[in-house]
Order: sequence, then C-alpha cells, then structure tokens
Amino acid sequence: MTEENEVFRVLVADDVQDLRSMLRLALELSGRFTVVAEAMDGAHAVDLAAMYKPDLALLDLSMPALDGLEALPRILEASPATKVVVLSGFEEARMAPVALKGGAVAYLEKGVPPRRLVQALIEIMQPSPGDTSVA
Repeated sequence: MTEENEVFRVLVADDVQDLRSMLRLALELSGRFTVVAEAMDGAHAVDLAAMYKPDLALLDLSMPALDGLEALPRILEASPATKVVVLSGFEEARMAPVALKGGAVAYLEKGVPPRRLVQALIEIMQPSPGDTSVA
C-alpha cells in the first residue's frame, strides 16, 4: 500500500542537460520525488535503471546512442518494477500508442507546465483501486 507522503525514486533520461535540471528541480520541490540518477542517452539510462532500480523513469524518445523506444524494453528488463513514463517532444497522437505498446505506463508531451507534470506523475505512481500488492 502506498503512503500518501511516500517519496518516489526517479531516473531522468534526456539528452538536454537544461531539461534534466528543470525536471529535477520541479520533481524534488514537490517533496514527492527524489531524482536518484540522470542519463543523457538511452544506453546510460538502461545501465542506471539496473543500478538504482528506480520507482519511476522519465524517458525521452529522441536521444543519442540508444533512443527511448529502444531503451524502454531494456529498462523494464533491468528493473521490472520501474514505471516508465515517456516525456517527449513528439506528437502524442503519433507516438503514445507505440510507447504504451512498448511497456510505458504513460506518455506526456514536453512543454507540460511543471506543476501539471508533477501532479500527473503523482497520479501515475498511486496504486490502482484493485491493487493489493504490498511494497
């Protein structure tokens, strides 16, 4: 059962340093998330997911070395309990079905205001009504 004040451990994977910094700030200021690792490409994200086993991974699709769609199943293989949310600049209507089919739990477009992003992630991390699993 998830506590209302539980702090979730997050991996942020995006090739743009400024965006990673902004995401870290917004997430950590909420008091509900702590960023345990940052990756600048998909291959690094897979390695960090295996190492840190985060509760949540925010994954960009367009990254060097290994793009987000290629990294997604590898992250889930390395850390099966991690919920992966794709945060991308690609149009949601076009890419969300592909990301969800690949194992992502949600697809959010970049440009979402930080407060809405944090609120959406908090909702994603809440257990579903029928979930009886114990952490």
